[in-house]
Amino acid sequence: MAMNHKKAIVIGAGIAGMGVALRLKKAGYEVNVFEQSLTYGGKIRQFASQGFRFDTGPSLFTLPELVDELFYLFDKNPRDYYKYLSLESITRYFYENEIALDSFSNPERFAEEAEHKLGVDRTIILSFLKSQEKSYKLLAPIFLENPIHKPLKLLKTKNIPALFHVMNPRFLQSMNSVNEKVFKNSKLTRLFNRYGTYNGSNPYQMPSLFNIISHLEHNVGAFLPERGIRSIADALYSLATEHGVNFNFNSLVKNIEVENGTAKGVWVNEKFHKADVVVSNMDVNRSFAEMLPNIKPPKIFLENQKSTSALIFHWGIEGEHPSLDVHNILFAKNYKEEFQYLFDKKLLYHDPTIYIYISSKAVAGDAPAGKENWFVMINTPHLTPSLANPNTDDYLEMKSVIIEKIKKYTGIDISDKIVLENITTPIDLQNTTGSYLGSLYGASSNSLLSAFLRHPNFSKIKNLYFCGGTVHPGGGIPLCLMSAKITAQLINEDIP
Repeated sequence: MAMNHKKAIVIGAGIAGMGVALRLKKAGYEVNVFEQSLTYGGKIRQFASQGFRFDTGPSLFTLPELVDELFYLFDKNPRDYYKYLSLESITRYFYENEIALDSFSNPERFAEEAEHKLGVDRTIILSFLKSQEKSYKLLAPIFLENPIHKPLKLLKTKNIPALFHVMNPRFLQSMNSVNEKVFKNSKLTRLFNRYGTYNGSNPYQMPSLFNIISHLEHNVGAFLPERGIRSIADALYSLATEHGVNFNFNSLVKNIEVENGTAKGVWVNEKFHKADVVVSNMDVNRSFAEMLPNIKPPKIFLENQKSTSALIFHWGIEGEHPSLDVHNILFAKNYKEEFQYLFDKKLLYHDPTIYIYISSKAVAGDAPAGKENWFVMINTPHLTPSLANPNTDDYLEMKSVIIEKIKKYTGIDISDKIVLENITTPIDLQNTTGSYLGSLYGASSNSLLSAFLRHPNFSKIKNLYFCGGTVHPGGGIPLCLMSAKITAQLINEDIP
């Protein structure tokens, strides 16, 4: 007699959606994933043309073990699906007075580089990184790997040291305030402030607690898959399809059916699909607005300040440029003013910090011989529902600003070297990835309570759950995979 499997529906095939689908499949569910686009991966997309290939979403890979453990669930070797290399030099930082600083994955080597280039005592840097390692090891298991909106899970005896640690008065100070006091060097302060942008936040407002992000790069390491970031999504999709997860593309979920406070399934293309559990990997604001129009939205979680968005140029560049690394940052001279524009004035900044990611320096075949693939990004304000937003021309005006700044900071003039161009604006991000207001990470982390103001992985609607970058614990590949794990654990606890 055939077993009557419980049915799970996952809305969205982003990395968290695939992660939770795999975990529910392992738990014995029949899993259907409905994705409105034509492919999987969410923001982990790629663009290819004229021999160039670009990762169009995340570009830095940390904590690869979070990907690997999904393969171990099914007794598979992740290296049979994707391989990655460790980056010796993580990022090359360029400042306004022609100083180029390499951020090495080895803490000792990085500290020596900063001491040599910036004059900051190496022991101060190593001590700071050691303190971030201690904080991360204490706090991550409690606040990143747990459903923090479940008080009984937080208030356990074993969590007391972490709870006392997070009450340290220094965490009430901003990331920038602490970094200024520690380093007493504006250039190194900017470097460590930049970790605030990893979740689209303002380092001059966000709590210094988030300095723990620096631990992941400098103490643990940064990596790059041998076939680019997109290959992570490819690997998870292959694993999922091999084990019977059903993917339905070009399938827009119009409505989540709720009956007597319980999710019963979803409507797709005028057809109802029944399920025992529904998980939305869609932007949580859009989940409520578009799929739960008759449900009162939880405003405390949805009306918080949103993260930044981005303007991205994918450029095929003639020539090879050894003065640039895989990851590069060209800092704004007045970093604080840039964030005032992004969050307070909600305007494009005239001297933006520029991020350049060139995967072809490490990934064979990502550009034709003698050329490079440049992913060039600046932070922008998220779109607003009430204010006038920039139009395409406003964004395109930034192109000349960026090209001129690259020439000034690196000596490379690309004005006549761009042989291919593809542009992504915040409006495009909103339309193509489902990001509410084009915000890359959902809510920002600009207050001490911001973690608790992210939407939980569960909801007041029975059997309806959420995962992904706009809910707890946040955006980026590692946190999205943690989100998937938390969500699956909640489901297995809640649904017998």
